[in-house]
Amino acid sequence: MNEKLTAGLEKLGLAADEEQLRAFDSYVESVLDCNRTYNLMKADSADELVVSHLLDSLAAVSHISAIMEKIRSTFSDGGPLQVGDIGSGGGCPGLPLAVMFPDVSFTLVERMEKRCVFLESAVAKMGLKNVKVFCTQASSVPKESFHIQVFRAFHPFDPKIAALLLGMAKKGGYIVAYKARSEKIQAEMEEVSKQIPSWKKIPLTVPFLEDHERNLVVIRK
Repeated sequence: MNEKLTAGLEKLGLAADEEQLRAFDSYVESVLDCNRTYNLMKADSADELVVSHLLDSLAAVSHISAIMEKIRSTFSDGGPLQVGDIGSGGGCPGLPLAVMFPDVSFTLVERMEKRCVFLESAVAKMGLKNVKVFCTQASSVPKESFHIQVFRAFHPFDPKIAALLLGMAKKGGYIVAYKARSEKIQAEMEEVSKQIPSWKKIPLTVPFLEDHERNLVVIRK
């Protein structure tokens, strides 16, 4: 078990059972084995992968959990919540979040076939039953597919991307974007102010990256 992961989970106040810890270990192993071939993410070591990608993804768990509770009180169709990881790439934040929310259905949307091959393999090795991979352009995803959309490195907000994301969101659903510097966020959101007049910025603290600014941008459709 990676010591950074164990310590990071504790810092985030997240409890993970043995099955979840094995899934995280499997994910780290899969990325390190395939990263050079598939160009998944910047991570030259297990510690860098755990801190910069896995813990970065998990730093939003409490906030996403609160959003899920709001949605459950709004939607009454009885089915599982549908979360889309848009431009999933190497699987972050979708796969770490899927480990922590086993009762939620996750769809990893990725356009590059070689990365889809990796994602399918990683999902199987991690033993995740609540994840499917949709190998397609985000523009091909049916309208109103998701209660929540998440992404880390999909695309800056611009009018075209805003329209695409809003189209995929169910009415009353949420878009949750992992972002860095506040000034860049402000510039992006000003560009889409007509489509997205209201949004919220939530500061994140990532274990072992406390000196790096990280934020969530939360938008409700």
